[in-house]
Order: sequence, then structure tokens, then C-alpha cells
Amino acid sequence: MPMTNTSKTMTLLVQRQLDAITTGNGAFLETFLRTAKAAGFRVRIVFAPWHAFGNRPFASIHPRLRALIDEVVWEGTVEAGGRYWSISPRIWARFGVRLVHELMRRAGMKVQWRNYFGRPMSSAEVARMSQAADRDPADLTIAEYSSVGPVLDQLRQPTRKGVFVHDVLWMRAQRYREKGLEFDFYETTEAEECGWVKSADFFVHASANEMAFFPPEFPADHAVWLRPVPPEFGEIPSEGKPQVVFLGTTHAGNVDALNHFLEDIWPIILKRQPDAELKVAGSVGDAIAPALKKSPNMTLLGRVEKLEDIGGPHAIGIAPTRLATGVSIKVAEYLMLGMPVVAYPLAMEGFGGRLDGMVDIAETPDAFADTVVRLLNNSEERKRLSDGAPARTREILSNQEVADFLNAEAALKP
Repeated sequence: MPMTNTSKTMTLLVQRQLDAITTGNGAFLETFLRTAKAAGFRVRIVFAPWHAFGNRPFASIHPRLRALIDEVVWEGTVEAGGRYWSISPRIWARFGVRLVHELMRRAGMKVQWRNYFGRPMSSAEVARMSQAADRDPADLTIAEYSSVGPVLDQLRQPTRKGVFVHDVLWMRAQRYREKGLEFDFYETTEAEECGWVKSADFFVHASANEMAFFPPEFPADHAVWLRPVPPEFGEIPSEGKPQVVFLGTTHAGNVDALNHFLEDIWPIILKRQPDAELKVAGSVGDAIAPALKKSPNMTLLGRVEKLEDIGGPHAIGIAPTRLATGVSIKVAEYLMLGMPVVAYPLAMEGFGGRLDGMVDIAETPDAFADTVVRLLNNSEERKRLSDGAPARTREILSNQEVADFLNAEAALKP
């Protein structure tokens, strides 16, 4: 995307730590910031003074994110040793409670730390964030996550107000409940979440399907889908022994998908193809259920420095996703690695049909197993699916539309 002048300004309101980039929301934030910079914006981050620390009094910003940020405003902190340190007694008290909980956990007791993800901020914290944003008004002021939306209500200086929606939060809790999974984040309702974002003039969505219904009846002209941008890879092997690959971090959706695959799909595959091999790449392998850790013909690779080594048309990428909000980045990564892909429909929802025809869709465990076995034994079909997949994926997932959208919003009168 072409660079433009940097006379335009954007303030991003954040209520979480930004020290990780391997998670889905970290990767999407990097993509968003890169798109904003390419569109010519000077980027300023205003952190929530208490909420963003969570349960510890220090925080850092990942170097790749920091390189895309022109200014950081984090009230109530001092910067030292590459970290931001809170000077708030409440944060240090929180940290003390966490230390006690950690000692209890190590003693074998079951404890749960308070999760601040998606949790509404106090009126005092909302006021401090809005005042910090108002001191240096921007062309665009964007809340990262709907839970930061109330800050937009309190802004007094003229600015176009937006929300960057990683996930629709009320849906996230609903899907966890549907699958019978425990969660520790704040559970909101559709009405409450819509109330948080009532002041927004525009939305940037990380999921194409969620853009269609959240918030209800919002003008389509003022919403845009931020495509996931998977990394560019080096040379990908053109040949190798057919194998199945699962790639992921210890995100709850990945953990559920892998355990489901090992319990309900992999045995069917092995019954039909006893010599089938499964490679699990990434930290998700550490979260396999104890009863499944010794699944036959499975190799845990851990963190793989060069994902190219597990790519190519002989490697079948799988996304048996049953629990998802947002978009499944792993699908795009598989395609960029030149791999044929098998996925449940839920893994494809976030792409809004843009990748239709590029991925084999299976709706049941039996159908998933059938498709994997067919691909393991059909090199021509694997090659058909993988040929040109990186180039097509790169074209489909271009964010030039988002850059143009941000410029158009900035040009409108607040």
C-alpha cells in the first residue's frame, strides 16, 4: 500500500497489555497498525491507567507493535528498563493477591485469577482515558474492543469515533457455554455490548461475518473488514510424505479443536489409513488432554522456527474449529504455506465467503475424516488445492480497502 503524508492522526484506546504478538488479537492489532501507517496516520496509543495492567504492576509493548506507534500515553506509570510500571497502590495490591494465588496453586490448590478481558471499566477510569485523548485531539479516535466504547461517550473534542472489533464479546461467551467450556472473562449481553458502542461513527471488524450483524442495523458504508495478513514464507517444499498438520497456540479454540480432532476424528482416519501421520506445531501441543497425549502416529513439534519446513502440497492443514469468534488465522497461514486445507464451516465464517473454493469443507467428524483420507491418497487433488494458493490468498486478503476506508472516515466532519 502506498505511503501518504503523516498529517492525519489516530488515537487508539486500549485496555489490555500489548506484550504478545503470537495471539490472534496481537496479530490483528499489528495488521491494523500497519494498515493505519500505510494510510498515512500518526498513531497514538492511550492505555487504560489501571485496567491495562491486569494483575501485575508492570507491562511492556512488543517491539514489532512499538515500532508502529508514534506516541504512548499511559497515565499513572513510569517507564524504566523497557517497561511501564504502575504507581497505583490498587495495582500493586492486585499483584499481591496474584502472588498469594500463585503460592496456593503451587501448593496444589485450585485458584483462578481475575480476568479483566472485556470487563467494563469504572467511570473514573473512563474519564481519565477520555481526558487523555482530548488533550491531543485526533482525526480518528478508535476503541480497541467494544468494552472500551464508553470512553467515546466522554470525548469532548471533535473527532470521528470508531471501534476496532476483534470479537463480538456477547457471542464469545455464548459459544463457550454452548460447548460446555469454562471461561473466566466477563460475560456481557448483546444489549449491554451495543450500549457500549452507541457513540461510534464507524467500525473496523476482524471478522467479515460479524460485520454483517454487529451492531444491528448499522450503515454498511461505515464498516469495513480488516483481513488477516499471514506472514510471507520462504521457499516451500514441493514434495514430501503425505501428512496431516495442526498449527496453533494455546488459545481455547485451538485447544478444543485439537482435542476434538484427536478424540473424534483421528481414530476414524487411522482405522481407514493406519499409516497416517499427524504433526502438531505450536504451543497448543502442551494443552492436549492427558488421555490423548499418547495418540498414535502423532508428533508434537512444539514451536517451529521455520513453518516452511512443515508446509507444501503434501501437508494437509486442518481446522476442526468448533469454538470461534473473529477469524481463524490458521486457515490463511495454511494457504500461504501452499497446503491443501480441510475445515469445519465455523473456521471459515470470519472470511465471509472470500476463500470459498480454496478449502475443503466438512461438516461432521466422519466427513472430515473422509476428506483427510481422500487427500492423503490423492496427490493430484492436493496439488490442485495448493497450486497458486499463496498468491490468491495474498490478493484476497489485501487491506488496501481498509486504508482507503480510514482515510475516507478521517475526511468526514466529526
